[in-house]
Amino acid sequence: MYLDYLQYQKFYNSSIGKIVSSTIKKKIKKYCFVYENQSIGCFGYVDPFVSFDLEKVNSSFYYSKRLGISKNKANKILQVLIDEEKIPCQDSYFDHVVAIHHLENSFNVKNSLREIWRSLAPEGKAYIILPNKKSSWHLSSKSPFSTGFGYSKNQLSNLFEQSFFDVQFIDRLIYFPNFNNNLFLKNIFLIDKVSSIFFRYFNGVYLCVLKKRIFAHPENFDFAKNSLVKRVIKNF
Repeated sequence: MYLDYLQYQKFYNSSIGKIVSSTIKKKIKKYCFVYENQSIGCFGYVDPFVSFDLEKVNSSFYYSKRLGISKNKANKILQVLIDEEKIPCQDSYFDHVVAIHHLENSFNVKNSLREIWRSLAPEGKAYIILPNKKSSWHLSSKSPFSTGFGYSKNQLSNLFEQSFFDVQFIDRLIYFPNFNNNLFLKNIFLIDKVSSIFFRYFNGVYLCVLKKRIFAHPENFDFAKNSLVKRVIKNF
């Protein structure tokens, strides 16, 4: 079951949702440096996470047809309904891409990543949030990160490598559970800190910072060369 725009909006308007979005936004802001007149592509439900000045950049918001669309944004902001595997823009258009609640719900993650790669400018950066398959945030049906696929850190590294991205960082975020009571919320940052020490591998989500790769790694050439030599020798 996939959530629609209003369901995501309801969660992120709640007290726990605001803490989740604030935590993720601060981390994205740490890595994402946006300059005036750069092009930003926002995919999925990114509304609570956008921290750059929309008036000074060329921002476009892309929503899957299952997610739906908002009518409350300024008229200057482009909003488009899309299939995850077809981005309606030219090659190398975006300087940055932010994708949240997007890839895990895609029918074909590799094709969706390939489209993000195509639409990014050379060495452009992507900031992607994906759920940890081991976490309560992915396993609980009341969580916005429970729909679609969950991943381990190794799976993500391999997936991005195969999709022609260089991985800059994969950060573990959100160690506190999805509880929405006052006593819990008052101590949520202490709980998050303690949980990150004792339950290191059970973070709720990953923040993946990627750079578009436009050349092959040297080790791949060595592998191809050695494989070719072995095939030639074998034939003789």
